[in-house]
Amino acid sequence: MDFTELTHHFTLYGNFLIYGLSFIALLAGLLGGANFFSAAPVGQKYCRYTLYGANILFLLGLGLISWMHYHIYVELPLILPDSLSTWLNQQLSAMNAQADYTLPLYDTNSPPRYAIPVWIENEKYFFWFMSYSIMAQVTYNRLKNHRIQGALLLLLTIQIGIMAVFANPFQNPLPKFFAEISPWFQGGLQPMEQLGLFMKLYPKMIFYYNASYMWMHPPMLFFSYAAITMTFVTSSFMLVNRELEVEILGYDCAKFGYFMLTLGMLLGYPWALKAWGPNWWWDPKICSSIMMWAIYSTYLHTRLYANKKSMWYFTSILGILCFLAMVFTFVSSFFFPGEHTFQ
Repeated sequence: MDFTELTHHFTLYGNFLIYGLSFIALLAGLLGGANFFSAAPVGQKYCRYTLYGANILFLLGLGLISWMHYHIYVELPLILPDSLSTWLNQQLSAMNAQADYTLPLYDTNSPPRYAIPVWIENEKYFFWFMSYSIMAQVTYNRLKNHRIQGALLLLLTIQIGIMAVFANPFQNPLPKFFAEISPWFQGGLQPMEQLGLFMKLYPKMIFYYNASYMWMHPPMLFFSYAAITMTFVTSSFMLVNRELEVEILGYDCAKFGYFMLTLGMLLGYPWALKAWGPNWWWDPKICSSIMMWAIYSTYLHTRLYANKKSMWYFTSILGILCFLAMVFTFVSSFFFPGEHTFQ
């Protein structure tokens, strides 16, 4: 199977999964709305089955994305002729002698390959919303409050809708990545053109696509985003009616999310130094992430005084602010120039 046929099958099967998720989202919206606005639970069994169905389809989609990435690794190595690889290694050795972070020398017996994690470009939305769906399933099974259960389903509907309309990872798989590497595989390059393109692709392969931090830093942040969303839901309900079960659940989600956010940000620090050098600090998303972390820290600190009069109202407001800070942090990547900018 050539790669064009492979991407065709990836898009075909992936779109079927998106259609299935869209149908699940429709059911989740109807059942979620019915429970959110009703005084009594509605179709609890079907709500649970809806979440199970969403998670099964998400996991199938993750498997399909992994299959695509496996074929990228196997079938798209950056192969140089022996005559160029010798000269290239001389240049790399000279560069490495003057650099803090070195590039591996080219091995003709094992040419460099792309080992890409499954959360780049539009795939990150898929992984993020899958993380929320799984966490919503766990949360749903812990709570008896049907209105909160309805809110969880409504948020799942919104997320799947955003992904299906604006960020379908299967419709046009990895457009930026394939735009970068397509000149290499189209052929017809002169030796110096090939070397020049290789030195453009190779550092990004090492410091971005294949970086070990790429396998840890982003997924931890997406797990934290899912947990922050749970805290947002419980905090919103706590403003209306204080329930111990809801408060404990929101706090548990917040502790997990704070741990993942803190660890994810700490792991991003050495990666930023390695990939960008000392100027990483002024990236807008990093600055806004620190702001979000500070609000999150304040939320957890005030939770220690939850038994004081009206303190749960203040804590709940901070939980909502933390969610809004998360949204701002993510949206800022589209508008403010920096290393994290998606444009």
